Amino acid sequence: MTATSPVLGPLVGVYGLVGDCERLLAVRDSDVAAYRLPGGLVRVGETVENALRRTLREQVHSHVACLDFCAAVEVRAQHADIQPAVFELALLFDVTLTDPGALRAGHGEARWGTDSELSHLDLRPTALANWLRAGGLTGEHPWWPARS
Repeated sequence: MTATSPVLGPLVGVYGLVGDCERLLAVRDSDVAAYRLPGGLVRVGETVENALRRTLREQVHSHVACLDFCAAVEVRAQHADIQPAVFELALLFDVTLTDPGALRAGHGEARWGTDSELSHLDLRPTALANWLRAGGLTGEHPWWPARS
């Protein structure tokens, strides 16, 4: 082991399945082409719930009215600032915003899309997008292991 390649355990990410009128919210940073579910990595010392609330405020200037745990998804994540690729434990929550009609994008774009519209987006992480498109999100299957 060298100082330039520390051993890392899995990163913890938290993402919101934010719905409104049969549509799901996707966000995109201004410097990338791919969309993702709103959310991001949990900071050191931060609770999962607070991380999701913080990222939603930063990304869409909105507040959470209610959130419920849905699933944990293990994905091989490629983060630009972390080499080599690491595993991310992505925790998904069903999120209700206080005022979904009032959201506005922070540093990029936020868009609502139906299942059909979102299936045509480059949605990341790819493994998570594939699970959603395949209808893998069910109460009977809250854990989605990584596929190598």
